[in-house]
Amino acid sequence: MMNLRMLARLDRFLAKELLRTTVAGLCLAVVILLALQALRLSGLIIQYDLDFLSISKLVSGLAASLLPIELPVAFLFALLFLFGRMSTDREFIALQAMGHSPARLLVPIFFFGALVSAGTAFCSFYLGPRGNQAFEASIDEAFKKKVATVLRSGTFSENFLDLVVFVDDVDPETQVLHRVFIHDANTYQEQASISAEYGRWIQSKELGLGTLALENGILISESPKQEATYRVRFDEYRINADFSQQAGVARDSPPSLEMSRLLARRAAQKNQPGLDRRPVWIEIAQRFSISMACLIFVPLCFALSVDNRRTARSRAVLYGLLILLLYWTVHFTVITWTLKTPLDAIQNSEALNWLIVWIPNLLLATAAAYFYRRSFRLRR
Repeated sequence: MMNLRMLARLDRFLAKELLRTTVAGLCLAVVILLALQALRLSGLIIQYDLDFLSISKLVSGLAASLLPIELPVAFLFALLFLFGRMSTDREFIALQAMGHSPARLLVPIFFFGALVSAGTAFCSFYLGPRGNQAFEASIDEAFKKKVATVLRSGTFSENFLDLVVFVDDVDPETQVLHRVFIHDANTYQEQASISAEYGRWIQSKELGLGTLALENGILISESPKQEATYRVRFDEYRINADFSQQAGVARDSPPSLEMSRLLARRAAQKNQPGLDRRPVWIEIAQRFSISMACLIFVPLCFALSVDNRRTARSRAVLYGLLILLLYWTVHFTVITWTLKTPLDAIQNSEALNWLIVWIPNLLLATAAAYFYRRSFRLRR
């Protein structure tokens, strides 16, 4: 009875330690990953002159989109630090002296790992895609806001839709542009100059589209090769802009789709012959794969730490970095290869796509089994 009470107390202790360390590791992982993205974020902030609210939306969306990666990373280091400390403090030896195998520790830790795996799945299926949507939407809104306010009276704007634009006057109430001049060096084979009496900006917030509509104007283009000048008068001339491409909006891409929408797209693509369905297949497979990796971390970290050496704690960081480096290198390598390979068998087989995406987990499980058996022989 005493042993049962002590084991129950030990289980609660392990759960509390893992929870505390995982939360701390999650916060640290968020800070580190955001710091790695700082250069990208600073460029966006400076380019679009974002205010505090826009920056907070940008950062929170990015942090949420990285949760499916941050949570397994935090759990991995929590396991290594916990097992490393117990090994350094000889707690495994004390457990053996009580008549219990150190493997008994895996019971509550596997249970906790299952909870982390479920949390990672929830982040992968819902929070991560929603965060990615929020991140892309904040960039989209910042871009459209900049475009809507960049045209000012009596000034040249060189970064407006890759055009040079001059507006003599902007009506502050109706936002109608008076006496507009545009120099376009990209749309046509030859450079063109456009002048119009009036202009107005038409924006579709839902589609991420914008149109600069010009009225009562003339387009002039010179062709040095033909030694000719073309003059075209128009009643209305429209310059269209697609913000979904310029601002990087990817709300309909597989990483930005919740699991229900992703499965719906997978079902809809069955009736579309000739369509490359691998992006959807791979996205679904990797979300399950990353979630299950949390369970594989448990025996692997245990086997790497239960050696009763004084250096176990110091080697925890090294082990964690090596595991993460190898796992994500293989993960992204196989996904990139699967998306680009011209092999018909892979292009047309969802099962093969799943098998390839799960290669990192299979290698991780093989390593866990090897090191666990090796540590078991050493303890004998």
